[in-house]
Amino acid sequence: MSQNQHIKISVIIVNYNVKEYLAQALSSIERALENISHEIIVIDNHSIDGSIPFLKKQFPGLKLIENQENVGFGKGNNQGLKEARGEFVVLINPDTVVQEDTFTRLLNFFESTPDAAAATCKIINPDGSFSIDCRHSIPTPTIALWKVLGLSKLFPRSKIFGQYNMTFLDEDQTYPIPAISGSFMMIKHKILEEIGYFDERFFMYCEDIGLCHRINEKGHKIYYVPQTQIIHYKGESTKKDRLDYVITFNKSLYLFFQKYYAPSSLFLFRWLVAIGIFFRGIFIYMRNFLANQFPLLLDLFILNIMIMTSFIIRLEMGRGFLWQDYLDQFWVINVIASLLFLSIALYLDIYPNRRFSIQSIVKANIFTFVLLASLTFFFKQFAYSRMVTLLTFITSPLLMIAWRIILRRTYRGDRSALGKDLFAKPTIVIGRGRGLKLLYDKLASYKSIDYDLKGWVNLTDDESEINLSDPRYLGSLDNLRGIIKLYKIRQIIFSAQSLTYEQILKIMSTIKDTAIEFKMVPSNLEVVIGKSHIERLNDYPLLEINYSLGRKFNRFLKRMVDLSFSSGFLFFLSPVLLGSLLIFRHRYHKIPQVTMDDHKFFIFRLKERGKTGIMEIGSLFWQILRGNISLVGAPLRAVGKENKKYYYKAGLTGLVQINRDKINSPDDEEKYHLYYLKNQSTFLDLEIMLKALWQSTAR
Repeated sequence: MSQNQHIKISVIIVNYNVKEYLAQALSSIERALENISHEIIVIDNHSIDGSIPFLKKQFPGLKLIENQENVGFGKGNNQGLKEARGEFVVLINPDTVVQEDTFTRLLNFFESTPDAAAATCKIINPDGSFSIDCRHSIPTPTIALWKVLGLSKLFPRSKIFGQYNMTFLDEDQTYPIPAISGSFMMIKHKILEEIGYFDERFFMYCEDIGLCHRINEKGHKIYYVPQTQIIHYKGESTKKDRLDYVITFNKSLYLFFQKYYAPSSLFLFRWLVAIGIFFRGIFIYMRNFLANQFPLLLDLFILNIMIMTSFIIRLEMGRGFLWQDYLDQFWVINVIASLLFLSIALYLDIYPNRRFSIQSIVKANIFTFVLLASLTFFFKQFAYSRMVTLLTFITSPLLMIAWRIILRRTYRGDRSALGKDLFAKPTIVIGRGRGLKLLYDKLASYKSIDYDLKGWVNLTDDESEINLSDPRYLGSLDNLRGIIKLYKIRQIIFSAQSLTYEQILKIMSTIKDTAIEFKMVPSNLEVVIGKSHIERLNDYPLLEINYSLGRKFNRFLKRMVDLSFSSGFLFFLSPVLLGSLLIFRHRYHKIPQVTMDDHKFFIFRLKERGKTGIMEIGSLFWQILRGNISLVGAPLRAVGKENKKYYYKAGLTGLVQINRDKINSPDDEEKYHLYYLKNQSTFLDLEIMLKALWQSTAR
């Protein structure tokens, strides 16, 4: 586009590590701007997910501003506004999808409504529900108080408490509003030149309210226009569940009041905000803790209740159950069983990675009760509880399995959190013609994605597009509600290659079922875009890889072994090491090394080549004690040499080091690294150390 050509719309997007979402947003924006003169400006806030090379290759026509740090939402948008030349400016988040008619309808609205300075459209969440954050009032101290205390959420229809997001208004009517969300704003460029850009003191949140406040002060109007809509994928739906969101949002809200309201009202408001942050923070922390840890807490509760119930049954069959007897003698069984179960579950990596896996929980129960039963046979004080152990072994696993099965039928989860063996979601694919069938076949071949594919739904029942006798064909879009009910569908995947974004959004808005998860496959990407994560569809199925060295329990055990060996070695040989340091120090020189995190440390090495001195061994064990290296790990990396960077600790020895004579290529070395990462255990480490010791003595 030439410099002199009139530009109708300048689209500005601030991106930070959401490459796939951004690509989907750009695809939908380009489609919607097809017949409108435009420019697209992307400001990248130092993303580390490969956004910049991806954008340069896939979208060479846009203007790209590359920041060397994350400058925030307001400052990033200001960078784009300084470059924008359009009559209208659209500020839009990277995790959005617009309909094909979004910009056309808003342009028509501005043309028919001369007093409109800015506008937003209807914004919907990934589940098809209305996003209340797309419209705001300008928060007064009272309105902000209801927001901070959470009363606006408790009483959304109240004209008093619901003022912040104006939730008492009809979401399908057009009307002027005080403020709109920064996730999608369309503003006349001349208005921005009149009122100024974003206040860069706001790193994130409330900068959009400040901009709208200045529009209102100048006597201009802002409108909510629901005749078109967009999807906002992440946004507030995920941010609000985090404590840092609460703190950052309320800090920004306080800064807003500090700027626009009299200082006399700040003292009281400061304390109200602090109280609101404190109580909401506690609530969110407890809610997130219970949400993340409830499988562990529930399993421990079941285990202990079953032990107690079994004791009651056992003792009632004898002399009778007395709480005093239980508290005096048998409470220790609960403690031991809980500790055994926790240790085994940690070793098996059940929480959180396999917390919903039936197979894993059965294993944990078997190991727990085998060990618990051995105690009852070898320790007389526990002999009374053998029947208790048997009863608990029967009932506890059954109840743990039962709640997981119940959850499977009621909980709407995602692949990132739930076990694939239990939570396969009944899924249909919606699209049209050949593109629909290609997507279905792709998903069907991609075994590691946790989908229970029921079939596909075509946009129409046109026989020229699809074989109606194909068993995978479930029906047309007209019968979608019946199909969802019949097959108990919990997930719908749209083919963006064969559907317009307008059709996708209309389907989502029509269903409005929060029990259904919506995803889409973009027309130019090998990914499935969902509410909170991206799933890649590569040519080869992805396999679930579980690296032993990545387990917390294995890392903890490895560190304990390192500490035991290194501290023992340094303690017993400390006189020799100190003597060598004082007498033979001139024979050694410092050799700089680097850790896997590129932190520098030093070891002593003899100046005579080919010899290893006691000081060198001592300095290595000192670095093991400090945690810079391990007994067994990757090869040591010297400073100044072009060594490959390894993603686990260097060691005195390792699988690669003891197999140097078998390594003929980088691929061979990589296989040894991967083998160790996947199979690391204390026994493997001991075996490697013994082999290394044998090799050193055999030389």
